[in-house]
Amino acid sequence: MILQTLIVAFVVSYIGSIPPGTINVSVMQLAILNKRRAAIFFAFAASAVEFIYAGVTVQFHIFLNNNEVIADYFRIITSVALIILGLSNIFSRSTSSSVKVSTKVTGRHGFLRGLLLGFLNPMTIPFWLAITTYLENDDWINVDQGYGFWMYLVGLSTGTFCLLLTVNALGKRFTKIADNQFIVHKVPGFLLLGLGVYFLLKLVL
Repeated sequence: MILQTLIVAFVVSYIGSIPPGTINVSVMQLAILNKRRAAIFFAFAASAVEFIYAGVTVQFHIFLNNNEVIADYFRIITSVALIILGLSNIFSRSTSSSVKVSTKVTGRHGFLRGLLLGFLNPMTIPFWLAITTYLENDDWINVDQGYGFWMYLVGLSTGTFCLLLTVNALGKRFTKIADNQFIVHKVPGFLLLGLGVYFLLKLVL
Protein backbone atom coordinates (compact mmCIF):
# COMPACT_ATOMS: atom_id res chain seq x y z
CA MET A 1 0.00 0.00 0.00
CA ILE A 2 2.92 2.33 0.72
CA LEU A 3 4.35 1.86 -2.79
CA GLN A 4 0.89 2.35 -4.27
CA THR A 5 0.50 5.59 -2.30
CA LEU A 6 3.84 6.86 -3.67
CA ILE A 7 3.01 5.95 -7.29
CA VAL A 8 -0.54 7.35 -7.21
CA ALA A 9 0.68 10.61 -5.62
CA PHE A 10 3.41 10.95 -8.25
CA VAL A 11 1.09 10.34 -11.22
CA VAL A 12 -1.66 12.65 -9.92
CA SER A 13 0.85 15.42 -9.13
CA TYR A 14 2.59 15.11 -12.51
CA ILE A 15 -0.69 15.34 -14.43
CA GLY A 16 -2.13 18.00 -12.10
CA SER A 17 0.85 20.28 -12.73
CA ILE A 18 0.40 20.40 -16.52
CA PRO A 19 -2.19 23.25 -16.80
CA PRO A 20 -0.33 26.54 -17.45
CA GLY A 21 0.39 28.51 -14.30
CA THR A 22 3.05 30.83 -12.95
CA ILE A 23 5.34 27.98 -11.90
CA ASN A 24 5.51 25.83 -15.03
CA VAL A 25 5.38 28.79 -17.43
CA SER A 26 8.29 30.41 -15.54
CA VAL A 27 10.33 27.24 -16.03
CA MET A 28 9.36 27.14 -19.71
CA GLN A 29 10.43 30.75 -20.29
CA LEU A 30 13.72 30.24 -18.45
CA ALA A 31 14.39 27.23 -20.67
CA ILE A 32 13.59 29.25 -23.80
CA LEU A 33 16.13 31.87 -22.65
CA ASN A 34 18.69 29.04 -22.18
CA LYS A 35 18.70 29.58 -18.41
CA ARG A 36 18.23 25.86 -17.81
CA ARG A 37 20.37 25.78 -14.66
CA ALA A 38 18.25 28.53 -13.11
CA ALA A 39 15.14 26.63 -14.22
CA ILE A 40 16.30 23.50 -12.37
CA PHE A 41 16.94 25.49 -9.17
CA PHE A 42 13.57 27.15 -9.63
CA ALA A 43 11.82 23.78 -10.10
CA PHE A 44 13.50 22.30 -7.02
CA ALA A 45 12.46 25.24 -4.82
CA ALA A 46 8.86 25.22 -6.08
CA SER A 47 8.66 21.46 -5.45
CA ALA A 48 10.03 21.93 -1.92
CA VAL A 49 7.24 24.42 -1.20
CA GLU A 50 4.77 21.93 -2.65
CA PHE A 51 6.07 19.40 -0.10
CA ILE A 52 5.36 21.86 2.73
CA TYR A 53 1.90 22.78 1.49
CA ALA A 54 1.06 19.12 0.91
CA GLY A 55 2.13 18.34 4.50
CA VAL A 56 -0.23 20.98 5.88
CA THR A 57 -2.99 19.67 3.62
CA VAL A 58 -2.63 16.04 4.68
CA GLN A 59 -2.48 16.94 8.38
CA PHE A 60 -5.73 18.86 7.99
CA HIS A 61 -7.19 15.89 6.11
CA ILE A 62 -6.22 13.54 8.99
CA PHE A 63 -7.75 15.95 11.51
CA LEU A 64 -11.03 15.91 9.60
CA ASN A 65 -11.05 12.13 9.38
CA ASN A 66 -10.68 11.90 13.15
CA ASN A 67 -13.76 14.09 13.63
CA GLU A 68 -16.64 12.15 12.09
CA VAL A 69 -19.25 14.91 12.41
CA ILE A 70 -17.02 17.39 10.58
CA ALA A 71 -15.82 14.72 8.13
CA ASP A 72 -19.34 13.92 6.93
CA TYR A 73 -19.97 17.54 5.98
CA PHE A 74 -16.50 17.93 4.54
CA ARG A 75 -16.96 14.98 2.18
CA ILE A 76 -19.90 16.82 0.67
CA ILE A 77 -17.84 20.02 0.43
CA THR A 78 -15.03 18.04 -1.21
CA SER A 79 -17.40 16.62 -3.82
CA VAL A 80 -18.71 20.09 -4.63
CA ALA A 81 -15.13 21.45 -4.75
CA LEU A 82 -14.12 18.78 -7.27
CA ILE A 83 -17.15 19.62 -9.42
CA ILE A 84 -16.32 23.35 -9.27
CA LEU A 85 -12.65 22.67 -10.11
CA GLY A 86 -13.76 20.53 -13.02
CA LEU A 87 -16.14 23.13 -14.40
CA SER A 88 -13.57 25.93 -13.97
CA ASN A 89 -11.07 23.87 -15.98
CA ILE A 90 -13.60 23.05 -18.70
CA PHE A 91 -14.51 26.72 -19.20
CA SER A 92 -11.00 28.12 -18.65
CA ARG A 93 -9.31 29.87 -21.56
CA SER A 94 -5.91 30.51 -19.98
CA THR A 95 -2.78 29.70 -22.00
CA SER A 96 0.95 30.00 -21.45
CA SER A 97 0.93 33.47 -23.02
CA SER A 98 -1.72 34.70 -20.58
CA VAL A 99 0.54 34.06 -17.56
CA LYS A 100 2.83 36.99 -16.80
CA VAL A 101 6.12 36.03 -15.16
CA SER A 102 9.57 37.49 -14.60
CA THR A 103 12.53 35.59 -16.01
CA LYS A 104 15.31 37.86 -14.71
CA VAL A 105 16.93 35.11 -12.66
CA THR A 106 20.19 33.22 -12.98
CA GLY A 107 21.81 30.35 -11.10
CA ARG A 108 20.91 30.14 -7.42
CA HIS A 109 18.61 33.16 -7.77
CA GLY A 110 16.27 30.76 -9.54
CA PHE A 111 15.96 28.90 -6.24
CA LEU A 112 14.90 32.04 -4.35
CA ARG A 113 12.46 32.93 -7.11
CA GLY A 114 11.02 29.42 -6.98
CA LEU A 115 10.51 29.68 -3.22
CA LEU A 116 8.78 33.04 -3.58
CA LEU A 117 6.39 32.00 -6.32
CA GLY A 118 5.78 28.67 -4.61
CA PHE A 119 4.70 30.32 -1.36
CA LEU A 120 2.55 32.78 -3.33
CA ASN A 121 0.59 29.84 -4.74
CA PRO A 122 -1.51 28.66 -1.73
CA MET A 123 -4.36 27.52 -4.00
CA THR A 124 -2.58 24.15 -4.09
CA ILE A 125 -3.89 23.53 -0.56
CA PRO A 126 -7.65 23.28 -1.33
CA PHE A 127 -6.85 21.39 -4.55
CA TRP A 128 -4.78 18.72 -2.81
CA LEU A 129 -7.22 18.59 0.10
CA ALA A 130 -10.03 17.64 -2.27
CA ILE A 131 -7.87 15.17 -4.22
CA THR A 132 -6.40 13.58 -1.07
CA THR A 133 -9.85 13.09 0.45
CA TYR A 134 -11.11 11.42 -2.71
CA LEU A 135 -8.05 9.17 -3.15
CA GLU A 136 -8.09 7.91 0.42
CA ASN A 137 -11.85 7.41 0.59
CA ASP A 138 -11.60 5.26 -2.54
CA ASP A 139 -8.63 3.32 -1.08
CA TRP A 140 -6.10 4.56 -3.65
CA ILE A 141 -3.79 5.83 -0.90
CA ASN A 142 -3.25 5.52 2.84
CA VAL A 143 -1.76 8.51 4.64
CA ASP A 144 -2.67 7.52 8.20
CA GLN A 145 -0.43 4.53 8.81
CA GLY A 146 3.33 3.92 8.83
CA TYR A 147 5.26 5.71 6.13
CA GLY A 148 2.15 6.41 4.03
CA PHE A 149 2.12 10.08 5.05
CA TRP A 150 5.73 10.67 3.99
CA MET A 151 5.44 8.59 0.81
CA TYR A 152 2.43 10.65 -0.23
CA LEU A 153 4.30 13.92 0.29
CA VAL A 154 7.35 12.60 -1.57
CA GLY A 155 5.13 11.44 -4.42
CA LEU A 156 3.40 14.81 -4.75
CA SER A 157 6.58 16.88 -4.64
CA THR A 158 8.60 14.61 -6.95
CA GLY A 159 5.69 14.49 -9.39
CA THR A 160 5.71 18.29 -9.55
CA PHE A 161 9.51 18.39 -9.84
CA CYS A 162 9.59 15.83 -12.68
CA LEU A 163 6.87 17.71 -14.59
CA LEU A 164 8.91 20.92 -14.26
CA LEU A 165 12.02 19.07 -15.46
CA THR A 166 9.98 17.89 -18.44
CA VAL A 167 8.94 21.48 -19.13
CA ASN A 168 12.58 22.56 -18.86
CA ALA A 169 13.61 19.86 -21.33
CA LEU A 170 10.84 20.69 -23.79
CA GLY A 171 11.38 24.45 -23.62
CA LYS A 172 9.42 26.24 -26.32
CA ARG A 173 7.79 22.99 -27.43
CA PHE A 174 5.85 23.02 -24.14
CA THR A 175 3.84 25.97 -25.46
CA LYS A 176 2.14 23.61 -27.91
CA ILE A 177 0.96 21.56 -24.95
CA ALA A 178 0.27 24.51 -22.62
CA ASP A 179 -1.83 26.24 -25.30
CA ASN A 180 -3.82 23.13 -26.18
CA GLN A 181 -7.13 23.78 -24.43
CA PHE A 182 -8.28 20.18 -24.79
CA ILE A 183 -5.20 18.64 -23.14
CA VAL A 184 -4.58 21.11 -20.31
CA HIS A 185 -8.15 22.08 -19.43
CA LYS A 186 -10.86 19.93 -20.96
CA VAL A 187 -9.42 16.49 -20.11
CA PRO A 188 -8.51 17.33 -16.45
CA GLY A 189 -11.78 19.25 -16.16
CA PHE A 190 -13.97 16.32 -17.17
CA LEU A 191 -11.94 13.99 -14.95
CA LEU A 192 -12.40 16.25 -11.91
CA LEU A 193 -16.07 16.74 -12.72
CA GLY A 194 -16.55 12.99 -13.05
CA LEU A 195 -14.76 12.34 -9.75
CA GLY A 196 -16.86 14.96 -7.97
CA VAL A 197 -20.15 13.57 -9.26
CA TYR A 198 -19.07 9.99 -8.50
CA PHE A 199 -17.94 10.96 -4.98
CA LEU A 200 -21.21 12.81 -4.34
CA LEU A 201 -23.34 9.91 -5.56
CA LYS A 202 -21.46 7.54 -3.24
CA LEU A 203 -22.38 9.74 -0.28
CA VAL A 204 -26.02 10.13 -1.26
CA LEU A 205 -26.86 6.61 -2.42
